[in-house]
Amino acid sequence: MAQNTKDRRAARREKSERNMNRAVILLIAGLVAEWYLLMVDRYYARGTIDQVVGWYDFLGVLRWVALAAFAAGLALLALRGRPAWVARLGGVLAGAGGFFAFTSFAMRHYHPVSVTVMCVLVPVLLVLGIVCLFYQPEFSAQAAALAMGIGALALLNRSGSAAVKTCAALALCGVAAVFAAALALKRNGGVWKHGGKETRVFPANADYRLTLGVPALCFALVLAALFAPAVAFYAAWALAAAAFALAVYYTVKLM
Repeated sequence: MAQNTKDRRAARREKSERNMNRAVILLIAGLVAEWYLLMVDRYYARGTIDQVVGWYDFLGVLRWVALAAFAAGLALLALRGRPAWVARLGGVLAGAGGFFAFTSFAMRHYHPVSVTVMCVLVPVLLVLGIVCLFYQPEFSAQAAALAMGIGALALLNRSGSAAVKTCAALALCGVAAVFAAALALKRNGGVWKHGGKETRVFPANADYRLTLGVPALCFALVLAALFAPAVAFYAAWALAAAAFALAVYYTVKLM
């Protein structure tokens, strides 16, 4: 019994250290990405004519370089029997290439709104990543739904344009996907089945009331705001308060 307890403590310590290392890497990557986007916002979205033209041409070249890096990264990851450093290099190339290719395309074709959106999106994804590393998987699912809901409501509160409504509709699809995935996991006892394999996502004794209720609430409020824009402001604050309450609740559960 004592040996089993010692082994469990060692496993928890190892997992904690691994997650801490991943969080540091994620934080560094997020800060670099945000610094880059803020530079683009300063000199491309709000720059002079010469700066805008220069950045437009630069983003056009960067898009193809990033796509090449993304393809090279995928090729390295697909190699069989690859050394660990090759896998790490492939992950870096695929991640960086995908980020710069996507942002370059978006910022060239949806200027300047896309720059502002991505400047906000990167910190949100950074926080969600840290939540996934250190908090319960149930809270990770709820936080993802809340982030999409609050983001859609914030956009709807500022504008009722077709582009904003499209973003809100995409957020609704994302929230619905979180709800559907949680419902499927509930039916399978917290296990995700894929390709004949089973992966435990939620604990066997997980309480699904919040995990299903939060996405349902987000979906209802965003849908209401699409048809009644005046609701968006109050609904966004309601979801923000819910996010804070859930963060406190799950933090206490970690102790």
